[in-house]
Amino acid sequence: MKVEKLPVDERIKGIIKGRGIEKLYPPQAEALKSGVLKGRNLVLAIPTASGKTLVSEIVMVNRLLREGGKAVYLVPLKALAEEKYREFREWEKLGLKIAATTGDYDSTDEWLGKYDIIVATAEKFDSLLRHNARWIDDVKLVVADEVHLIGSYDRGATLEMILTHMLGRAQILALSATVGNAEELAEWLDAELVVSDWRPVELKRGVFHTGTLIWEDGKVETYPENWYSLVVDAVKRGKGALVFVNTRRSAEKEAIALSRLVSSHLTKPEKRALESLTSQLEDNPTSEKLKRALKGGVAFHHAGLSRAERTLIEDAFREGLIKVITATPTLSAGVNLPSFRVIIRDTKRYAGFGWTDIPVLEIQQMMGRAGRPKYDRVGEAIIIARTDEPGKLMERYIRGKPEKLFSMLANEQAFRSQILALITNFGVENFGELVRFLEKTFYAHQRKDLSSLEYKAKNVVYFLIENEFIDLDLEEKFMPLPFGKRTSQLYIDPLTAKKFKDAFPKLEKTPNPFGIFQLIASTPDMATLTARRREMEDYLDLAYELEGELYSSIPYYEDSRFQGFLSQIKTAKVLLDWINEVPETRIYETYAIDPGDLYRLLELADWLMYSLIELYKLFEPREDVLQYLRDLHLRLRHGVREELLELVKLPNIGRKRARALYNAGFRRVEEIANAKPAELLAVEGIGAKILDGIYRYLGIEKRVTNEKQKRKGTLEDFLR
Repeated sequence: MKVEKLPVDERIKGIIKGRGIEKLYPPQAEALKSGVLKGRNLVLAIPTASGKTLVSEIVMVNRLLREGGKAVYLVPLKALAEEKYREFREWEKLGLKIAATTGDYDSTDEWLGKYDIIVATAEKFDSLLRHNARWIDDVKLVVADEVHLIGSYDRGATLEMILTHMLGRAQILALSATVGNAEELAEWLDAELVVSDWRPVELKRGVFHTGTLIWEDGKVETYPENWYSLVVDAVKRGKGALVFVNTRRSAEKEAIALSRLVSSHLTKPEKRALESLTSQLEDNPTSEKLKRALKGGVAFHHAGLSRAERTLIEDAFREGLIKVITATPTLSAGVNLPSFRVIIRDTKRYAGFGWTDIPVLEIQQMMGRAGRPKYDRVGEAIIIARTDEPGKLMERYIRGKPEKLFSMLANEQAFRSQILALITNFGVENFGELVRFLEKTFYAHQRKDLSSLEYKAKNVVYFLIENEFIDLDLEEKFMPLPFGKRTSQLYIDPLTAKKFKDAFPKLEKTPNPFGIFQLIASTPDMATLTARRREMEDYLDLAYELEGELYSSIPYYEDSRFQGFLSQIKTAKVLLDWINEVPETRIYETYAIDPGDLYRLLELADWLMYSLIELYKLFEPREDVLQYLRDLHLRLRHGVREELLELVKLPNIGRKRARALYNAGFRRVEEIANAKPAELLAVEGIGAKILDGIYRYLGIEKRVTNEKQKRKGTLEDFLR
């Protein structure tokens, strides 16, 4: 179908043609003829790079220009939200306003009411539904990107409940590359279904074993025995390669090994550009390894990298400066990063009790990254046969079908939280009404038997009544209590809230950072660091040493909770080091963690510390304890000792700048206000822009004219 023939607003056609698109791909045309432009729900299951996003853009913009209202675009990851936000901003030319929202689960975000297209993570939109944001009534269309994640243990229940809430309230467009039971999903959503294997770039798939590459059509090619030769071959052809491995350390090790091989195929200008790239990285153990790999035009990509590092790598790969990325599977479901050749080194991963096969759906997601539209006529996806026979891998992963999606309302943690939300935030008045809502879920549609879900719901309701989240009146109607309502709004597991509430009496007697951090680490909402076997004795000693500061008893060695408890102690110790201003590099080295791990840990701890304070406020709080908790929260947010609390309240003053000011003698805001600009500019990390911001914040009119000479390699130079 030609773009010109589309039955949509002429301005939409103009923008699409402006991208150089004159003709739609066959599955795009089929999708847009399905009735989706007239308001029908649609499940669109087509391969990666077949143009799902463009279909969603046309549907969203056409509906908004025709009827007004809002469209919500749901994504699983913050990085994807940022990517889609950048893509969609082109539609601002037509007067539409685009926004992205991913954090702060305790807000209605009424400011979003001014926007037309809102990109959000599923968790963020779920929290907005719970807060009854007024603008949600104006949502005409919900796009669920990566809808196959409805089968994900961690986040599937959240996505399922969002779609259940929005069914009948808004049009739903569900997008996925790989769904084993797309028909079942479409039935549940009362949606049209478009499924296609068509790709804009042909995909060749094969298995490599000891120098022999067997393609699915039976053709055979010979290479040197090691699979590294496949990577070098792609680089020699002027193409990029993505290598998927099963662990972070493997990604790092293989990147450094491949870097030595790829380096000789780089031009001198490329080597200079890569040197410049490495100079932009922070100094820490992980980035040191990354710098070594980058010198040879190779990078690794995993969740341990900071967001800035991941973005830098992704951009340089798209530009062709980085030739090869070794990555963990998280990249396959993340940002749009296609490559000519995808190599899957591992088809097994360690999962708690041993090695298990990676699902077909995930491997096919990885293979789908092969082939770049506009650059390649063919993309190649190659699985390495290391232990399994090549034939078995061919049958399972290349000729096999992706697994069926199953509802994850069976996940007790997610289910508990959703039941509480239905009662306290969505006005479900009694058990019968609760069951009627659950009848609309994918779980009920799929299992055809509500009894198990009803049984689980009854147990959750008993738990909520017993722990004073809700009550029942004489007519057996649910009565939301303040504790339950606030727990749901804070977007935490009721079990987390119960742990907090149970600890309040002890916390009031001995408020201390270590006890509070261990309490936070003991909740189901916190992702703790694992205490390794060789570390256990040290953390047990620490627990006994600080036993008087803990709000729970130390479990016996034989207790099933023992290892988990020591992991909580390790996590609490990291947070304690952070607020005592231990340098980040030393934290990474001491605890063998990466920058991304510390960032996620601090983000979760910040949210749970805020939740702890909000819940404590419901139970006749002591003002001195409340203030202690607020100060500790600020220390956690900025990673500072108590004496810097006043300074970190200033704009753009974090732990390093605050300590530099303090050490230079500027320990109070008044001392900063009364100092000469030149004196402040002499402090490490304080430049003219920073000082201007401080003066504006303090309402002081001083001109900053004597900006100090910045020395290369300083913190100020890095932060610019």
